[in-house]
Amino acid sequence: MDGGRVAARGFLYQYLRTLEQLVAAIDEPQVAGVRVEGPPPGDQAVDKVDFDVVDADGTVRTAVQVKSRVSGGSMSGALALGIILQMLNGSQSGSYCLLTNARPGAKGDRLEEALSAEFEPHVLRDTLMELFHDAPQRQDQLARLDADGLSRLARCRLEFDPRDDSEILEELRNSLRGIRNRAHQGLGEESAGLLTGYLISEVFGRAADVTGARATFSVAELRSLLLVDAETLAQSIGARDWGTIAGKIPTIPDVRRPSLIDPLLAAFPATRTHPTRRATLVGPSGIGKSSAAALYIAERVDAYDFIGWIDCETTYSTHNSFQRVLDVLEPSVASSEARPDETQQAVQRALGRLPGRWLLVLDNVAAMRQTEAWVPTASRGDVIITTLNAATHLGTGEVVQVSAMERRESVQLLTRRLHLGELEQVQWQGALDRLARELGDWPLALELGASYLYTCGLGVDQVDHYLKALKLRSYADEEMVPVGYPRTLAAAHAMCIEQIEARIQPDTVLDAAAVALQMFYAAGYLASQQIPAHLLLAAAITRVEDFDAEHRGPVLVPPETVNIGESLRELARFSLIKNDLPLPPSYGETMPGADRSLAINTVSQELMRERVARHPVQSTAIDQLAGHVERWLTGPTQLGELERVRVMQSHAEMLLTHIDRLGLPSERAALICGNLAGSYYSQGDVVRAEELYLQELDYLARAGSDNDALVVQTRFALAAMPIQVHELGRDRRPMLETTLDDAVGHLEFVLQQARAWLFDYPKAAMKLAIDSRLLIHATSFSGDISTRLAMLADAFRDVESRIEPTSYADNYAVLERAEACLQNHRYAEAEAHCRGLLESGVSGPVEVETRRRLVEALAGQAEWDEAIGEVTHWQQDPTAPRLFRHAIVDLIRNVCVACAAALNEGDVGALRLLERVVDWPDLDEFVAMGSDADAHAISSARALRDLIRKASEG
Repeated sequence: MDGGRVAARGFLYQYLRTLEQLVAAIDEPQVAGVRVEGPPPGDQAVDKVDFDVVDADGTVRTAVQVKSRVSGGSMSGALALGIILQMLNGSQSGSYCLLTNARPGAKGDRLEEALSAEFEPHVLRDTLMELFHDAPQRQDQLARLDADGLSRLARCRLEFDPRDDSEILEELRNSLRGIRNRAHQGLGEESAGLLTGYLISEVFGRAADVTGARATFSVAELRSLLLVDAETLAQSIGARDWGTIAGKIPTIPDVRRPSLIDPLLAAFPATRTHPTRRATLVGPSGIGKSSAAALYIAERVDAYDFIGWIDCETTYSTHNSFQRVLDVLEPSVASSEARPDETQQAVQRALGRLPGRWLLVLDNVAAMRQTEAWVPTASRGDVIITTLNAATHLGTGEVVQVSAMERRESVQLLTRRLHLGELEQVQWQGALDRLARELGDWPLALELGASYLYTCGLGVDQVDHYLKALKLRSYADEEMVPVGYPRTLAAAHAMCIEQIEARIQPDTVLDAAAVALQMFYAAGYLASQQIPAHLLLAAAITRVEDFDAEHRGPVLVPPETVNIGESLRELARFSLIKNDLPLPPSYGETMPGADRSLAINTVSQELMRERVARHPVQSTAIDQLAGHVERWLTGPTQLGELERVRVMQSHAEMLLTHIDRLGLPSERAALICGNLAGSYYSQGDVVRAEELYLQELDYLARAGSDNDALVVQTRFALAAMPIQVHELGRDRRPMLETTLDDAVGHLEFVLQQARAWLFDYPKAAMKLAIDSRLLIHATSFSGDISTRLAMLADAFRDVESRIEPTSYADNYAVLERAEACLQNHRYAEAEAHCRGLLESGVSGPVEVETRRRLVEALAGQAEWDEAIGEVTHWQQDPTAPRLFRHAIVDLIRNVCVACAAALNEGDVGALRLLERVVDWPDLDEFVAMGSDADAHAISSARALRDLIRKASEG
């Protein structure tokens, strides 16, 4: 078990008991406070007392030492007595106490009874001498106690606390509720967990003050913190980082819904049981499922060691969210390049190692099979699932059907959003009730309606006029209402949109309100979370074809052209958007605020799509959006920014779903398919990559595209996949739709295209010929396939011979000369060839193969430090070219040979390079993905490393 986490749990138990003691003494007028970590620095008793209770006159009422044990651990009576006797020495207090969460060990319970019996001091000593007759050290300590020491001993108590942390927290929360309710502040209606979490962190901060200046936590200070206003308390989770939360938690709702939160609290009672528990919130979008989960976190945040909020809208957003979980729990293990199954295993191991409870909120789950593999079942955790899909298999645990708000809750929400005081609420109770009823008590509709009234400056006296307009509008928009939603929801939404439309100034270029609506329309076709604000702005006001085709990154609009903040405010004032987590960092072109992202309710997106569906320019607008999404996906892909790539993949997948639904294939949509396919392939999901490449070809054909380059590129990728996976064993080989015969057919098409480009596009023809020939030469087949591939290889070589050498051909020629030098042990010459290529600025696969050979050349010359530097560049630099699986295996195999030769010469310095190579991140996954020869190469390298290490130690 992780020693650091166990130690942290010990401190948590100590600070919980410290806080509990302070709360218990809050109504005792003579108590001034509690000194965290006991006496001030320099006092001889400072290391023997964990906290003490101090009276107003400065005397110590109670000195306490806290001892924590792992779950199930025990403490013997002899050990407990030794701790107590040490605490007595040099410490003046009215009473002494040893608190422990251990269970009583040998004679522990009898010692507890003896100390609680209130014996006279000499009788107590005699009793303890007899009890510990077989513990000479304790008998000696008792015999040496003078009269004052015996008097102190008689004031000692031992407490074996059977509660675990969650039970202590629950009792603390109940105590805090009582205190706040007596002061008419309330807590059950707000955020009990947030308050206890803050108070624990306050105790920790005082303990960490080495000067001791803040050690005394006074009753007056506690009382002021306890009575903080409810709004500040609820907002604190967004303004303060407790170090235990990963992901973006929605705003804590300010209206408590007992019908939702109470079943969650009941589903996860304070308990010591270990199995994972779950509860599911089922209901339509905008009904309050995520808000209920957020409120549960607010009330129970202090009960968990870790909380993760997982966006499950798409497979990519799910993976990205769990990557954030891993970044928080075990940053040294987290890898942005890890495949989903690798991340799943790492997350399950990390959660399983937590000594306390954890909580995962799986938000917006379409089907449970999408997330089931991510969640551990045997560790101490709780899972809250929110889903629209009542038909999905919900599994075990509490299922809460989320429906409209109760009328009292609706009125409370409207009162808050309209900023009414208590007297105004009473005065306008009837109008608020009518407004809530007509809006169906639907949280999203209530938010939209209140935002409309407040933003437009309409008082509550205008509610009936608003409701009249709302009814008329609801009849007109009846066909737009999604199944299961109140008719007035679409009307309230439409009236907010129309109010923004009314603010448009036709003569103003790039009017903020007009731009805002165009951005909102575009957002309807993307995922609902972490939508890049500048992507929406670019899609709203620019055409992709107006930009340089060589510039493949995102289009960022400078503020002197359009102030994006003004347009976003137009939407936010009507509660149509919310700010989301900033986008992951970029190494490319950027500007202040370029990482801003938004979140939109999915039912708002559906209503906007219905609105746009009537517009004749829908297909053009979606094609422009596809062009911008493709640029936002391509840029970070080329820079190796995998975290940002994953965010964009969610939006790309969602956009493709809508393009399919609407039947709007285009060349730009095809480009998105190709980019997504490459990402899936690099992550090991060959089947999904093939699906996307086939979809790309289908889009190009249906769109009537004449982009031969894109077609040939896609068909080459489809040819490469079955050829490259053929080396895997039959049990590990993915089932592809593309057969080897199909692959040969694709390569024949590539050959035909290369021949057609001989005179018009010789560089492209040369690249096709070289790449195809190298693909064929890297394979080993038999029978008819082998014959056909050999003929194709000869034909591609013929194409090469008919074209004047290109830089691409020259680079590969130099690379082949470097390989020949390595084969003939001319390592210095091979190094010179590789460095020449790198200095010329090669990139992509050529750079990968060049750097691999450079490492081998340096190893051959025993230049271990430089070789390690190259390996480190690959492993740690986010801008470094990615090594393909076969390149890593080749590198390991060849370095192994070089290190073996160095060992024979007595050079044990090779061990450092070998260790760096065989500790390659996720190396075990290459064994699972690769051939038997790959597995042998990796296991041989590790065995050699172990032999060298033993030889050097011997």
